[in-house]
Amino acid sequence: MSIIHATLFGLGVAVAGALGAHAQGASLTIPEPLQVEHRELFEALETATKAGGKTGEAAARAMGLLKPHFEKEERFALPQLGALEGLTRPGAALSAELRGDLVARTDAFRKELPAMLDEHKQISAALMQMREAAEAEKNDEVADLAEQIIGHAGMEEKVLYPAALLLGDYARTTAAR
Repeated sequence: MSIIHATLFGLGVAVAGALGAHAQGASLTIPEPLQVEHRELFEALETATKAGGKTGEAAARAMGLLKPHFEKEERFALPQLGALEGLTRPGAALSAELRGDLVARTDAFRKELPAMLDEHKQISAALMQMREAAEAEKNDEVADLAEQIIGHAGMEEKVLYPAALLLGDYARTTAAR
């Protein structure tokens, strides 16, 4: 099972514990599977920088782009996802504190989103160069890593980012009721 699939599978399991704390007014937290995936991808990319040759150089360029981007995601996009599991329970309701947190985070994320999507394009271009270098130097592991990170970005754009935005929009509409 790929890290992406394991993350999507584990997302529902891990968020339950995270939201249990929200019922008592705790702040939003990034679901553990997403934290783990980011850490594993970053560590694998860090290892790729030590591959030497053009592969290592390309991996270092990709890492220079990916690190600040992951930090931005962990600040603006991913914490909202900690609310998913609890909101799917029958009779779930948002506390005023959680509602305000979701709305504020989503507003900040919406402002950052265009830049973050541009960063994905830059990261993908750097990863394509890394993949090409790795293929030329017969380093299948690093070539596969490039594809894995590109797939991760696609999953974020099509699943995680929209989910984070919807959570904030939902919180805003429930405040108006």
